[in-house]
Amino acid sequence: MIEDEVISALKRGGVDYALSLPCARTKRLVDLAGTFDTVNLSREEEGVGIGAGLWMGGKKPVMLIQSSGIGNCINALMSLTLCYRLPLPILISWRGVYGEKIEAQKYLGERIQKILKAIDVEAMIFDGSDLDDLENAVAESYEEGKIKAILLRPDIWTSAPDLTVERPSISAKSAELKEGRAKYTRYEILDGVKKGLEGGIVISNLGYPSRELFDILDQPTNFYMLGSMGLATPIGLGIALSGKETIVIDGDGSLLMNPSTLFTSPPSEKLTILAIDNGVHGSTGNQPTASMRCDLGLLAIAAGFRVFRTSALDEIVDLLGTEKKGKKFIHVPAKPGNRDVPTIPLSAIEIKERFMKAIR
Repeated sequence: MIEDEVISALKRGGVDYALSLPCARTKRLVDLAGTFDTVNLSREEEGVGIGAGLWMGGKKPVMLIQSSGIGNCINALMSLTLCYRLPLPILISWRGVYGEKIEAQKYLGERIQKILKAIDVEAMIFDGSDLDDLENAVAESYEEGKIKAILLRPDIWTSAPDLTVERPSISAKSAELKEGRAKYTRYEILDGVKKGLEGGIVISNLGYPSRELFDILDQPTNFYMLGSMGLATPIGLGIALSGKETIVIDGDGSLLMNPSTLFTSPPSEKLTILAIDNGVHGSTGNQPTASMRCDLGLLAIAAGFRVFRTSALDEIVDLLGTEKKGKKFIHVPAKPGNRDVPTIPLSAIEIKERFMKAIR
């Protein structure tokens, strides 16, 4: 069947990790993608971040999405994948064409080639006969550090029955977290816990968090985000999935942009999130975030993290230590405010290249 041949072509192209969202047209292909290490995404945008982390950690990801999903991740593709010259082959179930019956699919599907061209993404149309071209496109994506889009015609796939999935029982959980009181600004927190970050793989949220970290503790194993708001944790998850202990310095505004990634994260991975929660969008003028009305720690508990809430700097250093590895969420209440520090004097490419050299 064509799906089996596509999977074989992906393997020959070098793929070892599949990031996927379902589509009715390609459901058998998505099911067969489970022959790779797989992440079932909640949203396309987080797949871009996870894919970036996987590549920098030494893996070769492919993303399988529906054409409508391109509209959900254009900025992430431009400000992360393209900006840092990262590869990402994307297999796109092409909806809205070839007799599409769902009206809402047509508007983007009929224009997707123009959209991809406008953002300088190379695209090919796969009709089932050009398996060598598919294999080559995937391999070239990795070799050239480019995004490659493969539009999968909707009229070539095998019909497949719906999967039968039995949902496990879910027991109600109660959780008590000690009340956190903000004692320090983000800069003071990072400066006070730098001992716990030294030598570690650290993914830093964009804007002032990265600028402050650079001022306090610049090291090659730091990945400074310059854009792509909301993707710090997805990038860190990708690095962790490649088998490396990873610390993400994230904030409440960023976490609430892609909270689904907390649930996408497998419970056994080597991921620590240092969530510095100052209740505001600090890099854009201290506008309040929704964390003023919700508890990020309880959200992380629901996602299966071991959650710790503290403002004590010595406790945070201890939690960041190697003796307590695993899936941790360290919720640190903080005071709003940014330190007046200069911008990072490194280009996106320089950040990526020294980071990859340091962690591989």
